[in-house]
Amino acid sequence: MKLSVIVPVYNVEKFLPRCLDSLLRQGMEVGEWEVICVNDGSPDGSAKILAEYEQKHPDVFRVITQENQGLGVARNIGTAMAQGEWVTYLDSDDYLVDGGYRYLLDHFCGEDEGGVKVDVLCYSFRPIYTDGSTLADPDAKPDGEMMFEGDGVDAFNRWTQVTVWTNFYRRSFLQGHHIESENVVYEDSLFSFDAFCLHPHTRVVSSNIVRYENGNANSIQKTADKESVLVHLNDLYYNIKRIQRYLEEGKKELAPAANRLINGFQRIYYKKILSVSLTYNEWKRYTQVQNVLRMSDKSLMSQETTLAGKAVALLKQMTGHSYLEYRFVRFFYKNLFKRFLFARIITQ
Repeated sequence: MKLSVIVPVYNVEKFLPRCLDSLLRQGMEVGEWEVICVNDGSPDGSAKILAEYEQKHPDVFRVITQENQGLGVARNIGTAMAQGEWVTYLDSDDYLVDGGYRYLLDHFCGEDEGGVKVDVLCYSFRPIYTDGSTLADPDAKPDGEMMFEGDGVDAFNRWTQVTVWTNFYRRSFLQGHHIESENVVYEDSLFSFDAFCLHPHTRVVSSNIVRYENGNANSIQKTADKESVLVHLNDLYYNIKRIQRYLEEGKKELAPAANRLINGFQRIYYKKILSVSLTYNEWKRYTQVQNVLRMSDKSLMSQETTLAGKAVALLKQMTGHSYLEYRFVRFFYKNLFKRFLFARIITQ
């Protein structure tokens, strides 16, 4: 079997049929691939949809149902059951360009001229905003060419591609090194560091076959209630500490990618702080994290290259000075910056 596709499913009944239908249009033959859908205790109608597709296409879909344990556990369970030479992941609110997987397998998954097997194949995606059923570009065809082949450390430092759903992984590589997902927000980054620090033979191609849905209000990254935001802050702190350990343990070869990710996590961290109303004790806890999130004003500004990034960096600086200033900045961010200024800044 050539390919195993792992699809975690949770609360996506609006998007799920589009995802599964796009998988059926990949041009794959029966017996050369499988789609393992892991229903992570979804409370909506996703289970019924999965059962219908499994019954209609038993040679393609396998459905696993479990109590809700999180995205990382769902991916790990699917990976453990995979039988394909290659493993990839697809989020159930996203979808694929027709024939995309077929194109990747036919053009980029063979051995190189010296007989060296590829461990990781990296491709690309395009973000979209839809109503959950519309195809953003129904006539899109898979294409693309080789952009890089070599050491995965070099590839990761140059592209810092952390999305696991834009990679093919050789299953023997994942299992041989016991690479698994963790149950934290933005777990893709940690998975990617674990994989690429092992110097996998990597190919990066320009094929743009995944359509990443930005219109899903139920997405983990878009959850806005305070309890979820506080969980995200704890997870982001954990992620930053975890990535910093790569550098502290002497793995300086991944420093370019690590620094970009840490800076990105800090930006998300402070935007999360501004998205909810924190009490004084909560503000003190989440803004006084030493040696991880506290940076000098000069460092905050210098690491940003765009006007939008520098604007967010300025808000980060002001957020941690005092609780009164945090309240003022939050009012400004919520009522003026996000609503009227940010959209104009990012277009400049």
